[in-house]
Order: sequence, then structure tokens, then C-alpha cells
Amino acid sequence: MQSRSHFVSPDYFKVLHIPFRAGRAFTPQDVRSAPLVMIVNESLAREAFGSESAIGKRITCCEGSPNEPAWKTVVGVVADVHWAGPGRQLQPEFYLPVAQIPDQAWTWVQNSMSIVARSKSSDPAALAGVIRNAVRELDASLPIYRVQTMDEGLRLTMAQARFNTTLMLMLGVTGLLLAALGIYGVIAWLVAQRTREIGVRMALGASGGAVIRDMTWQGLKPVAAGLVMGSIGALLTGRLLEPQLYQVGTRDPLALGSVIVLMLITAAVAAIVPAIRASSIDPSRALRDG
Repeated sequence: MQSRSHFVSPDYFKVLHIPFRAGRAFTPQDVRSAPLVMIVNESLAREAFGSESAIGKRITCCEGSPNEPAWKTVVGVVADVHWAGPGRQLQPEFYLPVAQIPDQAWTWVQNSMSIVARSKSSDPAALAGVIRNAVRELDASLPIYRVQTMDEGLRLTMAQARFNTTLMLMLGVTGLLLAALGIYGVIAWLVAQRTREIGVRMALGASGGAVIRDMTWQGLKPVAAGLVMGSIGALLTGRLLEPQLYQVGTRDPLALGSVIVLMLITAAVAAIVPAIRASSIDPSRALRDG
């Protein structure tokens, strides 16, 4: 099974507030001479053991051989974490105590580790100097690089997704405005072309309200047909946008409903305004000017 590995200290999950679903965290007693243990995420537990509890199960990884596997006992299950961003698919992951990893494992991480610290200050960036000094006291030759707050890291992770979302939002708003202007212009022109008809109906005794209702309905019918076809097309092609969405479905009723309502309001206004104007003039003038 392809899984992502993490080498962590006992307080890692506490610092990052990663909740436990079952079992325990690592302890200082989880050293190389003690029984080998691991913590898995929910995705790995579900894929490896299904509905069974993962606690107490054994998994071999990272060292040993087919004839002499190095079995590690699962002592905890933690929540899945979106390391690569909220839009990326979750994958099976496991955590090993840093005091138990084999020597060759350091080459997998290019002989480097990340230090995660939680600050009670309102300015977490100020903690960087304290961490640098602490590391220098341990070993002055160790390089420290890419120091950033969690908010900065999150912004970098989300930069591409945020750009794509902003771009699609701008295109969507532009398309929506153009569609609204187009609908308004076409329907207003069609209603204005029926000025003579409105004059005849008014001369024959039709009320202004009846004329306005009829014109509005006539203007809404083609728009309603277009909205039905557009909604079907949106539902069929929405899967293309799924990689850019998080916790919002491509069939979100609020988004689709808002667009439909906006188009219907635009069409109604486009039909009502010229209809009111035409119904308010003298029938003889409407017949002469129509």
C-alpha cells in the first residue's frame, strides 16, 4: 500500500491540534529498544482494516526484509490532514516516533526535519528568533531555513487554488453581467417593437395591468427556456470544476438558484419597463408612433 510517512516527536499532535480518533500519542518511552509502534491516519486505517479497529494491528514498513519484516504495532489513529491543500485528495499516511526510525530513513527526508512550535503571542513570527537561538545552542552548524508562520504556509499552499478561484470568479461575473445586459437589451427591443400592438389593445379597452402582465410573460418565456437548457448544461459539465472546489459541490443549489433568480429578474425588468412606458401613452399616439 502506498502511504506517506512522517517522523514526529511525542508532542507533535498536541502542538498541531490533530485530534485522535482512537488510541494514544507517542511517549518518550517509544525508543529504538522498545517495541516498534506507529500511528496511522483515518484513510490508512480504513483502507487497511476496513471497519475493524486499527489499534493493536501490525504493519511492516520502512525496514526489515521479506524474510524478517520489521512489524510495527498501531497504537493510535488520528484525523486526516490536508497537507497539500484542501482541494487535494486525502491519502493514507502513517507517523513514526523520531526515536524509532531506522538510520537509513534520514536519507528519505534529505537529512532534514521541520520544527513546529505554537506561540501564545499575537505575533508568532517573533518566536523565530527564540527557535534559532535554541537550535544554535544544540548545534551551531545546523542550517535553519524557510521559517514561516502557519498562516504564511497556508497562504502559499492555497496560492494556486486562490488564483484559479479568483480568475473563474471574474470570468463568471463578467459572463453573468454580459448575459444580463444581453437579455435586457433583446427583450426591451422586442417589447418596444410591439408598441403598435399595445396601442391597439389599449384602444380596444385592454387595461394597462393586463398589457404589462402579458408583455412580461411573453418576455420571460424564452429566458425560462434558456435557463432550463443552461442549468442542464451546468449540471453535466460541473465535474470539470470539482478539482478547484472544497466543501462546495458543483451542483450547489444556492449558486444555481441565485443565477436563475438574477436572470429572471433581469428579464422581468427588461419586459416591464418598456411595457409600462408603452401602456402609459395615449393609444392614438402609440398607433401613430408604433
